[in-house]
Amino acid sequence: AIFRAVLQRQQPVVFMLWGAYAQKKINNLHATINPNIHLMLISAHPSPLSVTKFLGCKHFSKANAFLIAHH
Repeated sequence: AIFRAVLQRQQPVVFMLWGAYAQKKINNLHATINPNIHLMLISAHPSPLSVTKFLGCKHFSKANAFLIAHH
C-alpha cells in the first residue's frame, strides 16, 4: 500500500532495491512505475556475501543525477 501511494505522487522518487527481499516487495508494481517520474535501481544487497556484486553500481550518483534532472 505504501509503494502504491508513493507511485501515485507526481514528485520524483528513487527506489533503491538492494537484495531479493526488497525486490520482491515491489515486484508486482514494475508495470505501474512511470520512468519519467520515478527511478528504480536494482542491485545485490551490500552484505559481505554479495558485496562484490554491489560495488560499482553507483546507485547514489545515479539517484543524485536523476533527482537533479527532475529539479
